[in-house]
Amino acid sequence: MVKVHLMNEKLKKYIVSRYYKVAVALADNPEGLKYKISKIKEKLSKSSISSTLGNYLDDFKRLFRMLVAWSKADYTDISKSSIIYTILCLIYFLTPTDFVPDIIIGFGFIDDITVLKWTLDKIKEDIDKFRKWEEKDESTS
Repeated sequence: MVKVHLMNEKLKKYIVSRYYKVAVALADNPEGLKYKISKIKEKLSKSSISSTLGNYLDDFKRLFRMLVAWSKADYTDISKSSIIYTILCLIYFLTPTDFVPDIIIGFGFIDDITVLKWTLDKIKEDIDKFRKWEEKDESTS
């Protein structure tokens, strides 16, 4: 398994400058977000992605499920800021030519995992609430 270090300032600056405004715009654009959701779902379903992300796949999928639930208004107990960071993380993951291009075998997803960990740290409270909501929803289904 890949050992992920904390987000460095250079990567953080790159992400915020290139993806934050896009994430804000998508949070207010249901049709654009719906399109991106379909592309993210497609990428997450690829077996090559599953094997590359390993244990982090579940975290990406949880963020994805939270975004989908929010976009359908099934889950609304989340701050706008957390939605924006969730979108930012997933759009970054979707982009193959990010800080470390995904095509670089063995290293291409290290930055994606770093952004995931950074996002999960930023929205920890909201992701914990969503996890509980999902567990409760599953138990009543």
